[in-house]
Amino acid sequence: MIRVMTTASTRSEPSATSDVGTARSESEPAAPSDVEKAAARAAGQALAARLVRNAAAQCLTGDEITRIGRQLARSIDHYERLHRQPPTWADALAGVDPVLLAPLQAVPDGWPNQPAHWRRELRQHLMTELRKTRWIVYNRTPRSLQPGDQGRGWLRIGGSTAVAHSPHGEGGTGPG
Repeated sequence: MIRVMTTASTRSEPSATSDVGTARSESEPAAPSDVEKAAARAAGQALAARLVRNAAAQCLTGDEITRIGRQLARSIDHYERLHRQPPTWADALAGVDPVLLAPLQAVPDGWPNQPAHWRRELRQHLMTELRKTRWIVYNRTPRSLQPGDQGRGWLRIGGSTAVAHSPHGEGGTGPG
């Protein structure tokens, strides 16, 4: 039997044996569905949250919070004396020993997001811990950062003389 194929139009039509609507070849991977994308996003967010919690638990111990809190209170106090206004968070951190802040900068292997997201998340944990332990106080208003009860108390007993050198250049002179 001989089959004759006639073409009445120039438009290609699917054959009876092919799947209508599948335009990709067998070697092309299937695009992930919205459900798969959402699941991957959720898994990445869960991994990120777990990594931040673990890092915060390891590097933001009570002793480290105390060390950072003391330096931050001194930095805030010094900045206010020089500029007659409270510092921004970045201004205040500039007066803290970078070695103390180094663990906040080290992005771990397997971090699923941008490095800036890592630093922002750990900085949030640090701010929360410093606030809970009353080393600092702040609200949503820009430049509201100030030493808290713990920080003011430490400064009153001569805390700013405890370290002879600070990145702001203070020469170890105390508050009074």
